[in-house]
Amino acid sequence: MRSISGVHPIERLRYVARAGVVPVEPLVRESASALSSFADDPKGLLTSCRRLLARRGDCAPLVWLAARMLTAMDPRSEAVRVVEALGRDTTGRSLQRGLESLPASSSVLAVGELGVYAAALDDRQDLRWIEPDDLEAASTADLVLMTSDCVGPSQALVVAETVSVAEMARGWGTPVWLIAGPGRILPERMWDLLGVRRRPDDPAMRGLAVLDLDRFVTQVVTPSGLRTPAEAARQSDCPIVPELFTR
Repeated sequence: MRSISGVHPIERLRYVARAGVVPVEPLVRESASALSSFADDPKGLLTSCRRLLARRGDCAPLVWLAARMLTAMDPRSEAVRVVEALGRDTTGRSLQRGLESLPASSSVLAVGELGVYAAALDDRQDLRWIEPDDLEAASTADLVLMTSDCVGPSQALVVAETVSVAEMARGWGTPVWLIAGPGRILPERMWDLLGVRRRPDDPAMRGLAVLDLDRFVTQVVTPSGLRTPAEAARQSDCPIVPELFTR
C-alpha cells in the first residue's frame, strides 16, 4: 500500500477504507497516521474510527488500533505503540517452533495466502506442500495451515474456501492451525459488536466466511506460541469500546 502522506486526513481515511486486499501492517500504519490527525479532537476521532470500521470491519487490528487510541490518554502515542507492536510481530517464530514438532517429509496443506508468515517456513525445506485443489493429496496432509485477520473467542473470519477445507480436515482427522498475529484476536464483547456488520451484502465480507473454531481449529498460532482457541481469546489486549459500533 503506497504512502499517502500530504493528503487531507479525511481523504486518507477514505482511501484506506476503500483499499482492496492490503497487508495488515501498511493498512494499520496508514490508518494510525490518518487517525492521529484527530488526536486532539475526541469526537472527531470517534467519528473517524466508526467510519473506518464501517468499511473495514474484516480487519481486527484496525479495531484494536481504534479501541486503544480512544481509551488512551495520548491517542497519538498509542497509535505509534500499536504500529510498533505490529512491526515486532513474533508470530512467525511461534510458527517455526510449532513446525519443529513435525517429522521430516511431513505434508502441509496451506489454505489461502500466508503472507508475511510464509517466511517462517523457510527452515523446513523438507516439508511437502500440498495445494488445496489436490483433494487426493490433501487427504494425506499431516497439518493444515490457515490465517485470519479477525478472530473472536469461538469464530474467525477466513477466506471462504477455508471453511470447506476445514470441514474436510475434520473428516480426515488432520490437525488445523489458525495463524493470528498481533491485534487479530478480539475479546468476546468486541467480536459480538463487530458481528452486527457481518451481513451478506457487507462489502467487508466479500470473499470471506465465518469459521467455527471449536469445531475445526486445533491450535491458534499467536505471537506468544501455540494456544487453544480459548487460551488465545484470553490473551486479547483489545479494550472494550462499545461506542465504536453505536450511533
